[in-house]
Amino acid sequence: MENVASSYRPISASLDHYYLRRPRLAFVVILIGYVAVATLFAVTTPDWQNPDEPAHYNNIAYIATGHGLPVLREGDYNQEYLAALVSGGFPPHLSVGPLRYEAYQPPLYYVAAAPAFLLGSGELRLLRLFNVLLGAISLLLLYACMETVFPTKPLLTIGATAFAAFLPMHVAMSASVNNDGLAELLILAIMLLLLRWMKRRFYPAQASSDAPTRNPTERNTLLVLGVLVGLGMATKIYAYAVLPLVAGSVFLTIWLAPMAQLEYRLVRPLGRAFVRGLGAALWVVAPALLVVIPLWVRNVQLYGSWDFLGLQMHDRLVAGQPTTAAWIAREGVVNYIERAMDFTFRSFWGVFGWMGVFMEPRVYMLLLVFTGALLLGLLWALVRFICGRPEADMDRYQFWVLGLFGVMMLAVLASFIWYNLKFVQHQGRYFFWGLLPISTFAALAWRELMQPLQGKLTGLLALVLAASLAVADMRTDIMDRWIIVSIGLFGLLLMLQPLLLSGSVDAIVIGAPQQLQHFLGKRRLQPLLRMARVLVWAAPFLALFLLSLLIPFRYILPQLGG
Repeated sequence: MENVASSYRPISASLDHYYLRRPRLAFVVILIGYVAVATLFAVTTPDWQNPDEPAHYNNIAYIATGHGLPVLREGDYNQEYLAALVSGGFPPHLSVGPLRYEAYQPPLYYVAAAPAFLLGSGELRLLRLFNVLLGAISLLLLYACMETVFPTKPLLTIGATAFAAFLPMHVAMSASVNNDGLAELLILAIMLLLLRWMKRRFYPAQASSDAPTRNPTERNTLLVLGVLVGLGMATKIYAYAVLPLVAGSVFLTIWLAPMAQLEYRLVRPLGRAFVRGLGAALWVVAPALLVVIPLWVRNVQLYGSWDFLGLQMHDRLVAGQPTTAAWIAREGVVNYIERAMDFTFRSFWGVFGWMGVFMEPRVYMLLLVFTGALLLGLLWALVRFICGRPEADMDRYQFWVLGLFGVMMLAVLASFIWYNLKFVQHQGRYFFWGLLPISTFAALAWRELMQPLQGKLTGLLALVLAASLAVADMRTDIMDRWIIVSIGLFGLLLMLQPLLLSGSVDAIVIGAPQQLQHFLGKRRLQPLLRMARVLVWAAPFLALFLLSLLIPFRYILPQLGG
C-alpha cells in the first residue's frame, strides 16, 4: 500500500505534457499574432479615437519641441470643448491642442516617446506603433515571469501570455498613445526581477546564507529592483502601489524564509531574520524614493499645498467630470452599483473609442459565460489546493507566488475603487496594470477545466444552462438562440474533452467506456488526438484573437468612420 501511495501522481502532474509540447514555438506564434492585431488597431482606428489620446500626445509634443516638462495650468481642461470634439468625431476644424489635462502625469513615458515623435514628425500612428513595441516587450516579460514560476506547466505559461496578448480591450489600449504601455512594461520587469530573486531564496541550494545586505549580488539585485520601482512611479501614478507590494514581498520572504523553503523543517522565524527583512526592504525603498523625490519637489513648487503628485490640481480642473457623490444623489445607490458592475465588465473585455463603441450584446453574453466558467475553474483549483500536495501539483514557491498575485489583485481592485470614490470612472482598462495576476488566474482556471472530472462537471453545468435557456425561449421567444447554441456547444466541448486523453492517462480517470478508449488509444490516432487536444485548449484564446481581428472592421470603423 505504501508503494502505491508513494508512486501516486495526479493527472495534473502530467497534464501539460499531453496538451502542449513546444511552448516556446507557441509563444513566438502568440507574439506574432499580437503584433499583427495590435498594428491593425493602430493603423485603422481613426485619429484621437482612444481615451485621452490627444492629451497624452500633447505631452509628448510639448517635450519634443523643447518646452521642457508639461505643467498643468488653469484652462487645460474644458469639458464642453472636449464633448464637442468627441461627439463630432474630432472634426479637422477643431484642434486637439487645448487638451492638456494629462500634464500632471509623471513624465518618463513622454520623455521616452519624444524621439519617436521627432522621427515621425509628430505622426500619430508612429507613436501608436511605438506603444505596440512596448506591448510586445511586455509580453516577453510576462512570458519570462510565468516561465520562472511555472517552468513545467506550459498550459499556465502560454495560457497567461495568450490571454494578455489577445484581450481585445488591452490590445486596443496597447495600440494607442498613453503612458500605460511603459508603466505595464516596467511593472512586469519589476515582477520578473522580484520573482527570480524570490526563487533563489526559496531553493536552499541556490540561496546564500549571508544577509542580503552583505551579499553584493543580492544587494545589487535589490538596488536595481528599487530603481525600477522608482522608474515605474515616474511613469504612472498607480505604480506607487507597487512599492509597498515589492518591499513587503522582500521583507516577508527573508523573514519567513525558514518556514517557506522547500527542504527546511517548519521553525519559528527568528528576530534576526525580521531585522534582515526590514534591511532588505529598505534597500528597495531608498532608491525608489531617490528617483521620484525630485518630481515631488517640482510638483510642490508648481502646485503648492504639498500636492506632490499633482492630483489636487487635477481634481480642481476637471470640474466637468461626473462625480460619484452627484451620480448617486441623482440615480441612487442601486443604479450606481448596477451600472458600475455592467460597464466595468464590458469595458474590461472591450468598449472602444471614447468608451462609446460597444460590441453586440450576444458577444458580451458569451464573454460572461466564459468568465463564469473561469470562476468555476478557479473554484476547482482552490479545492485541489486545499487538498494539498500532490493533488495541488504546486510547490511552496509557486503557492507563495500565487498568494503574492492575489495580494496584487487586491491592490488593483483597491486602486480602482479609490479612483471611483471621487469620479465615475467604471472602466475595466484600469485593471490592466495587474494583467500578470489576472492572466495567471485565467490560465490557471482554464487549465483546471482541462482536467477530466472538472471539465465534465463544468460542461454538464453549461449544457444544463443551455437547456434552461432553450425552455425559457420556448415560452417567451426573447432569447438569442445563437447564444443558446454557443453555450451548448461549449458545454459539449468540455464534456467530450476527456476522450481526447485516451491512450495518455489512466482509463479510470477518464471514466469513458473501455471499448471507446481502446479504439481512441490506437497509435495511429494519437497524432490526431494530440492536435485536437491543442485546439480544444487553445479555443478561447483563438476566439479572442479572431474577435480582436474583427473589431476594427465590424465595430470601430462603422461607428467612428474611416
